[in-house]
Amino acid sequence: MNIYQDNQSCFQPFFMPESHCDTNPKLFDAQEAIMLGNLFKELYMSYRGFSNYCLQPQNKKQQALLEVQTYEFVAHEINLYLDIHPKNQRMVQLYREYADKAKAAKKDFEKEFGPLLVSDSENKVPFQWVQGPWPWEYQC
Repeated sequence: MNIYQDNQSCFQPFFMPESHCDTNPKLFDAQEAIMLGNLFKELYMSYRGFSNYCLQPQNKKQQALLEVQTYEFVAHEINLYLDIHPKNQRMVQLYREYADKAKAAKKDFEKEFGPLLVSDSENKVPFQWVQGPWPWEYQC
């Protein structure tokens, strides 16, 4: 039995064609988007009435890391939108802004606290990457 039948109806896209879509989607601000896990207001639904956890950094390092994560999250959400709507000039410009903000925030973080990725470690002895704590380790 061939499970890949010629019935194309099961492969219809879940989105509307570009001509039918809102080219100016309503967006949450960056801080709210990362807490909700969604940048787009029309797509957000709370999970079974649960409220979202408010992210509150306890020190300068956590604040800097949250800034990196926030900008990268928003840039990624916009990137996903552009996969479907590549001609939306406003969103292309917004993507560039957040990608630049993420790059600058990452550079600032690494300047003060060290590399976020092993590939960003400098090639010197002792090898920076193994000197902890690592960015994801719990710290009081």
